[in-house]
Amino acid sequence: MKTLVTIGFFALIFFSIPLQAAEKEWLHDMHAMMHSMDVGLSQALEGSDLQMLGQMGISKKLDKDMMTRGTRMVKDGKAMIKEMLEGEAMKRLHKEGGYDKKIMDDIHELGDRMLKVIEQIEKLHEGVEKQK
Repeated sequence: MKTLVTIGFFALIFFSIPLQAAEKEWLHDMHAMMHSMDVGLSQALEGSDLQMLGQMGISKKLDKDMMTRGTRMVKDGKAMIKEMLEGEAMKRLHKEGGYDKKIMDDIHELGDRMLKVIEQIEKLHEGVEKQK
């Protein structure tokens, strides 16, 4: 009986290790995607800040460069978020499965909200450009 319990205990440990590793892997994937989306949003917000500084018209030497670089940063940040939500890595995750559906849904919702913020930034600067 003692041998049976010992074998059962080791079997339980042996078979639970791969599950724990798989769970850690998808959690890591989710964390990496959220981090990348955060970097994209931060980049877009920094770009928006450069655009605003350039639109103030205080430094004639740098205004155009700040607006150009800021516009590129907004576009690149938006593209980074879209890549996380729609790119090959996300497609593979959805195909392979094995993740928590609620967490995945939350990540997609978070990304969609980030994109809406960036779209508002784009509209804000588009309007200012038309006024000049």
